[in-house]
Amino acid sequence: MALPEAHAVRGNSAAGDSAAGAQSVASAIEHLVAGSQGVITKRIDLALLEGQELLSRTLQRAALGACGLALAAGAWFAAAACLVLLVIPNSNLVLRLAAFALVNAGGAVGLVALAMRGRPQTPVPANNDASSTTEGS
Repeated sequence: MALPEAHAVRGNSAAGDSAAGAQSVASAIEHLVAGSQGVITKRIDLALLEGQELLSRTLQRAALGACGLALAAGAWFAAAACLVLLVIPNSNLVLRLAAFALVNAGGAVGLVALAMRGRPQTPVPANNDASSTTEGS
């Protein structure tokens, strides 16, 4: 009879161990979820900071580029005006403005030609049927 009592005692302690084990598993899962949320929050904050830094750098570069373009345009117009005044110093205003327009138009055409020259050409696809018939002949 001692045997069934010992078995009953073991059953009660096993039930207590499983309850404590369930609580420890639940608390471990709770800690895991809390830690994961913390990591996710930190990663989101880091991504937001990186995005703000990228946007700030982009806007700064765009502003500097716009200022550079404005200064370059001013320098171009001053150089074109100097050239017109140097080439035809004693002419009327209409002729000077026409020469100024021609200098600016020539610069624009030159820049467009330079831009088009740098663009890669798309190759024309070869017709496989035509090449196979000429090779077979």
